[in-house]
Amino acid sequence: MIEMTDVKKNSVYEYLYNAIRTGEIKPGQTLTERGLAEKIGVSRTPVREAIRKLEEQGIVTHEPHKGVKVITLSVGKVAQLYDVRELLEGLAARKLAERHTPEGISELARLIDKAEQEAVANNVHELARINSEFHLTLARLSGNVYLEAIMNMLQTQIGLMMSASLSTSGRPLQNISEHKMLIDAIRSGDGEFAESIAKHHVRNAREHAMQKLTEGGE
Repeated sequence: MIEMTDVKKNSVYEYLYNAIRTGEIKPGQTLTERGLAEKIGVSRTPVREAIRKLEEQGIVTHEPHKGVKVITLSVGKVAQLYDVRELLEGLAARKLAERHTPEGISELARLIDKAEQEAVANNVHELARINSEFHLTLARLSGNVYLEAIMNMLQTQIGLMMSASLSTSGRPLQNISEHKMLIDAIRSGDGEFAESIAKHHVRNAREHAMQKLTEGGE
C-alpha cells in the first residue's frame, strides 16, 4: 500500500497515478475530490488539478451523473496500445543503434543493474517504475523529439499494464534478459537487428499483460 507520507515527497497527481497503477485504486472505481482530499490530507484544489491531469491523459473519465471513474482497459484497447508501442520502440532502438552513442548505452545498462536489484528483492512496483524509465530513456536517446513526446504521452497508460505484466511468474528476470539483449543489439550498430529485438520484447510484454488482463476479466 502507498503510504500517505509519500505525498509529501511527490505531487498529489503522482500519488493518485501510482495508486491506480499498483491497483490500490481499482479500474472502474469512482474518485471524489472530497474523499481523496480527506484520505491524502490535502485541500480539494490539488486533488481537482490531479484529476484534471489524469483525465487529460485518458486514465480517468468523467461520466454524466456518475462522476469521475478510473478507466477499465479492455483487451481491444490494450492490443491497440501495444501495437503502437511496438512500432515506436522498434524505431527508437533502430535510431539509437544507428547513432551509436556509448554514453546512452551505459545509461540504459545502469537502469538494468537497478532492475536486477529490485527483481532479487521481488519489488514489482519499483521494478515497473524502472522499466518505464528504461523505455522512456530509450525514446529520448533515439534523438527523435516527436517519438519521445509520443512515448511520454502513452507511457501513463502503458504504465498501468507494466505492474500486471511483471507480476507473472518468471517475467521480471525474463524482462531484464530481454533488455540486455536489446542493449547488445543496439551496441552492435545494426539498426534493423536492434529494431527486431525491441519489437520482440514488446510482443512478449504484450502477451504477459494480456494474460493478466484476461485472468481478471475484460
